[in-house]
Amino acid sequence: MPRVSDAYREARRDEIARAALRVLERNGVRDTSIADIVGESGLSTGAIYSHFSNKAELARYVVGRFLLPRIDALEAAGTRNEIVTPRQALRGMLSAFSEAGLSTSLVLQFWGEAMVEPGLHEEMLRTAGRLRASLSLAIGPWARAQTTDEADAEALAADTARSIAALAQGYIANTAVFGPRSVEDYLTGTGAVLAS
Repeated sequence: MPRVSDAYREARRDEIARAALRVLERNGVRDTSIADIVGESGLSTGAIYSHFSNKAELARYVVGRFLLPRIDALEAAGTRNEIVTPRQALRGMLSAFSEAGLSTSLVLQFWGEAMVEPGLHEEMLRTAGRLRASLSLAIGPWARAQTTDEADAEALAADTARSIAALAQGYIANTAVFGPRSVEDYLTGTGAVLAS
């Protein structure tokens, strides 16, 4: 029997994840079953379960495959000691959602489900922690340019990363509830509010 390559396995997981995103968007997180994903993907139940055992595992894959690589690019700029301002980091983070094809309403639904589903809750906390750590690294050079004290710079980066994540959550919730809004319009609006 021929051995399945890693590239084939990854392509199949991507295919399943894209099918899952389509059906999740259509049906909602709570009302989507593995049978729905099977129907959308055209694959067998066994094929789906051989790649993902539950929604939390699927969510982990989607975040890892489609969102984190964009966040990693921000982090890499910080490790190269490039100055990334908090505004640039927020822009990069918010742009990552649309570039990855992740609907803000779907993200909001996953957050809601994570409040009552332990597996999703654990995954949300893990992802949020990783995101804040990456943002902190990304803006580290900017924070070090604000103060000569390394401990103060580290605290500033961590606190600012948390604020960037909060502003991103606001954008996600706002666009999910009230409809599309460009990242630039959101940045301009939040900048006006925070500057006043």
